[in-house]
Amino acid sequence: MTLGARPPTRLTRRLRIRTRLGLAFGLLLLLLMGLAALSVVRLAGLSDALNQIVDEQAAIRDAVNEINRNAEAAARKLLVLMSPDDELRLAAYPEITAANARLDDAMQRLALMLPPGPRSERLAEVRQSLAEYRAAYVAVRDRIEVDDFLAARAQLGGDTEAALSLFVGAIFQLAASEERTGTAKARELREQIDRDRTGVLALCVGALLAGALLAVSVTRSIVRPLKRAEDGAELIAQGQYGHRIEVDSADELGHMATAMNTMAIAVGEREAELRRLADVDLLTGLPQRARFIADGDRLLADLKDRQQLAALICLDVDRLKAVNGVLGFDAGDALLRGAATKLASLFDDGAAAYGRLAGGTFAALAPVARLEHGAALAAQLREEVEHKLSWQGQSLDLSVSLGVAHWPEHADDTETLLRRAEQAMFEAKRLRQPVSVYNPSAEAARALHLSLLSDLHTAIQQDQLRQYLQPKRDLASGRIVGAEALVRWQHPQRGWLPPGDFIPFAERSGRIRQITDWMLARAVRTLAEREAAGLAPLYIAVNISTLDIQDQTLPARLAALLAEYRVDPSQLQLEVTETGLMASGTDPIAVLHALKSWGVRLAIDDFGTGQSSLAYLQHLPVDELKIDRSFVQDVHTDPRREALLKSIVGVGQGLGLTVTAEGVENAAELAVITRCGCDLIQGYLLAKPMDLPALEDWLRTTG
Repeated sequence: MTLGARPPTRLTRRLRIRTRLGLAFGLLLLLLMGLAALSVVRLAGLSDALNQIVDEQAAIRDAVNEINRNAEAAARKLLVLMSPDDELRLAAYPEITAANARLDDAMQRLALMLPPGPRSERLAEVRQSLAEYRAAYVAVRDRIEVDDFLAARAQLGGDTEAALSLFVGAIFQLAASEERTGTAKARELREQIDRDRTGVLALCVGALLAGALLAVSVTRSIVRPLKRAEDGAELIAQGQYGHRIEVDSADELGHMATAMNTMAIAVGEREAELRRLADVDLLTGLPQRARFIADGDRLLADLKDRQQLAALICLDVDRLKAVNGVLGFDAGDALLRGAATKLASLFDDGAAAYGRLAGGTFAALAPVARLEHGAALAAQLREEVEHKLSWQGQSLDLSVSLGVAHWPEHADDTETLLRRAEQAMFEAKRLRQPVSVYNPSAEAARALHLSLLSDLHTAIQQDQLRQYLQPKRDLASGRIVGAEALVRWQHPQRGWLPPGDFIPFAERSGRIRQITDWMLARAVRTLAEREAAGLAPLYIAVNISTLDIQDQTLPARLAALLAEYRVDPSQLQLEVTETGLMASGTDPIAVLHALKSWGVRLAIDDFGTGQSSLAYLQHLPVDELKIDRSFVQDVHTDPRREALLKSIVGVGQGLGLTVTAEGVENAAELAVITRCGCDLIQGYLLAKPMDLPALEDWLRTTG
């Protein structure tokens, strides 16, 4: 049965959907029209049959009635023949003849209406009765003609009347028989109507079932392919581009499934190409970060089975931004391609994984016999990669910074190992070392710094910072003329935190500006409070960072703050380190001049560590030069250190600046500093940093 059903199914699936639907609706319409036509024909036939029965019964009734009337008329005229009046007898003869003619005509019509068979046999009986009646009638008439009225009257009352009665009875029996026949035909007709009604209902039900089966068949031939196409589309949408939708028809759904399969092939090919391009760096041809991590995980799994060790080296090209900025990106790209070529030549034996992570950063994961061999491998990589590159007549020196992380000591997987090698590489850059090995303790310190960084914003908002002041003395007069404001953090969990624990990473993260704003506001408020209390004038020095001297809005903000508290700008001094001036990406002179124009004092802090030139210093609008602690410490133990200190003091005073010696901790250092001609001193020998109440008590105590 299944094999027999397949060819029509295949034939159906070769038809287009609109053809299929048209054929289905056409077939249903033909079925409905056929049923309607059959019903009309059958009803018309039944109506004609019924009319025929009715007409036949009416004609038979008319004929029987006509026979009865004419027979009775002829019988009555026999009585007239017995009249002695000749005229009456003569007049009755034509009437009797006419009645008999009409009777014969009715008999003839009745014979024509009755079909052969039992009905015709009854008519023959009627004719026999009629012949007997007429014979008796002729005998009566003959006796009347010979005037034998008594015999005629006796025969009329005897044989003739009996023959007439038999004839009339036969007529009525024929009529009753025909009525019964008509009734039977009508009953048969009603039964036929009932059968036809049942047949029509059965045909309607059959047509309905056939239509339903046809609709289900057409629907399934459409819905099933649509469901397969829908399921296939979902699989393709999930990325299973190898899935193919079954195509088992040549209709619109088959064309759609074919188009979706073609689309899946095209999308799969494009995604594979995109994945390939995403995994490979277009510039260098090396694997990118995701593929390097996957390759590294496979390598580590293999090394784990062989119980070997590995080292991951993260390499970053130095001064890539400078090369891109000065010579253009083509030069930087050439630099990266050169580094990639060297990296590939060193690890292209299949035993290592390597790739380009981003920008000028590369990574390599290679097996080592011992963990200490990782640093040696990094040094070898550095020697291979660092080279001179000629670019359009210019010689470029390629230098790199490397970070090393060991497996499995520092991490179990490639991604974590890479992250820690990157941290070691950043540490190498920060310390200006060629190679740095990952240090877990440094990681803990970085985690602490990140935690503190998230707490620092809260500390500023909740006033957890504290201002400490370290006094500065004028060596000539012995008076305390100023104090340097230093920040301390009273952490709710960690207690007192010195500046070295949070200032460096605040500078790197940009939060130092918020600390500077807090320090400036606190220092200006302290100056305003001291002036309101009528205390002796004392300027306060506040350190500002490299980011602050690049902020063009700082002078206006500071002027607004001084105006708000009505503080003399000359009582506030801003200190910027020499290193910060040298590291500033933009020229800070404009900002310094703007600050100076508002009357604020300026000082260079930690002088001697930034390697600034005298030509540069003479353009800075500063008032004070603070000599770094490294030049003051143990200056009394070495005449050359004393000579260097004296030279620095001479340079500063030669530029018209007040010179301050920082970090003075004993009387021997103070004696040399005094001998060298310094103007001001600051350090633990004089006083440690203290809060404002303690400073006021100290000032009153020391006078």
